[in-house]
Amino acid sequence: MKKIHLLVNLKSGSNRGEKALEQIKTILKNEKMNYDIHISNYPGQLVPIATKVANEISSGNEYVIVVGGDGSLNQALNGVKNSEQPTTPLGYFPAGTGNDFARAAKLETDPLKLIKHLKNNPTVTKVDCGKYHDLINGETRYFVNNLGIGFDAYVVNKTNHSKLKTKFNKINIGNLAYGINIVQALKGQDNFKVKVSTNGHSYYYEHAYLVTTNNHPYFGGGVPILPIASIHNHQLDIAIVEKPNLVKFIYLFSKLLINRSHMKSKQFHYFESSVIEVKTDDPEYGQLDGEELSKRKFHLKFEVDHFDLLQ
Repeated sequence: MKKIHLLVNLKSGSNRGEKALEQIKTILKNEKMNYDIHISNYPGQLVPIATKVANEISSGNEYVIVVGGDGSLNQALNGVKNSEQPTTPLGYFPAGTGNDFARAAKLETDPLKLIKHLKNNPTVTKVDCGKYHDLINGETRYFVNNLGIGFDAYVVNKTNHSKLKTKFNKINIGNLAYGINIVQALKGQDNFKVKVSTNGHSYYYEHAYLVTTNNHPYFGGGVPILPIASIHNHQLDIAIVEKPNLVKFIYLFSKLLINRSHMKSKQFHYFESSVIEVKTDDPEYGQLDGEELSKRKFHLKFEVDHFDLLQ
């Protein structure tokens, strides 16, 4: 008999995780499938939970499914990678705010269809993920979406520490807090110096505003900042956006949304490679799959890795 291990963040997406879990539990009971539930009670807890679950899997009929947002999937991936069985396949039911990885991977968003797939021998697909090694503190971590420095990380930081987010989450409009902080970030995020090394060359930017290393096209809840990126091409893509004035920013963003011609702008630079190195001169805000990193100097070496995705 197949067994489902559910790794759940109840609070993801303004409590969408809790609602998704109730739906999935009902379906599993109706389908007479065996399952257990592992709840994340504090930030980062899914990492050790995923490690423990992966270590204890003893059968090919056991499946690990993450229910939460992209940050929850990130934690589960890092937990599995740190386990004794790092090739343990991961399934993902998107119940977060942005759900960018599910969008890039074209994952099922109907819980009934997801459970039916699991019951009838799901497909396991090897897909790309990012991996970085911090050359300052020695840390190594994986990501499914992107690691951003600058503008987007500023928004994540200010939103996470905003009293408005807590209030808005209670009435299921948590996304509005991000919108408010985007406006604040336009004023608050200064430009910064960054060095990018890739494909045997180094490039220096004096007025960087946003530096994002992506595993697929999307960030920020469906914004296709790097349309050429893919979770199947064994490459990472990096975008460096130099700070424009407000009028140019609005113009650049509109081009991104309308016809994706933003990549031709003189403020927009991008590279594609399997290995990328990024170094900032001064402390900046950072974010990893929507979870804030401490404000610090960055010197990171990015590489392409992969994991097995249940579909």
